Amino acid sequence: MAKPRRTPRAEFPLRGASRTPAAVMGRRAQRTSALILENARDVFLQKGYFGTTIDDIAEAAGVSRSSFYTYFPSKRDVLLTLGTGTYEAMNDTIENMMVVVDEDPPDAVERIVRIYLELLDVHGAFLQVWGQAGFGDEELRRTGMRSKLATARRFAAVLKGLGWDPGDDDPALMSFGFEVLMDRFWFYEKVAGLPATDAEMVATLSSIISAAIGRTRRPAARSRTASA
Repeated sequence: MAKPRRTPRAEFPLRGASRTPAAVMGRRAQRTSALILENARDVFLQKGYFGTTIDDIAEAAGVSRSSFYTYFPSKRDVLLTLGTGTYEAMNDTIENMMVVVDEDPPDAVERIVRIYLELLDVHGAFLQVWGQAGFGDEELRRTGMRSKLATARRFAAVLKGLGWDPGDDDPALMSFGFEVLMDRFWFYEKVAGLPATDAEMVATLSSIISAAIGRTRRPAARSRTASA
């Protein structure tokens, strides 16, 4: 099987502004900044971008409102900083998928789905809320879409490495659809209360993608919800 063509790494060029209480950020300041970002992910995921306030983030992180402003000028800057980290991790995720393609195991699609879902477990918040934040923020909307499409083109190269022939269909748009499918399924299972296990989520998504790309797949795990 031909090796997939490596495509340029996706980037999220908007950079969130950050502050530091001293000329050089010490370990304590680094921990506090990281704590704010980590908790902002959870709050954004639960409340959405416009439903989240700086007080919400500060309370979740266990810091004061003034401490928040010590490190970040605004909620938007927190989101942009999360975006930078998300796309750095996304590029690593695609590279890990390429390793699976090179090995070409029978359960390649399942492994690739698992790798993507592991990314979402850490960075899913940004991928869920950047579109919300893009309402009224044209710069963010355009940048987010360019980055998402760049990732889709890389994911298309992964699927082509598994033997997928998109024919006359646009491979980037098809791959974009696969990513959105995984994004939303993850959200419903992790946040919205879909009664399915992680194993069922992986099996279902793997089955759908395998069928779409013409890859022989394992039987999907039987869902409790389908049999209820």
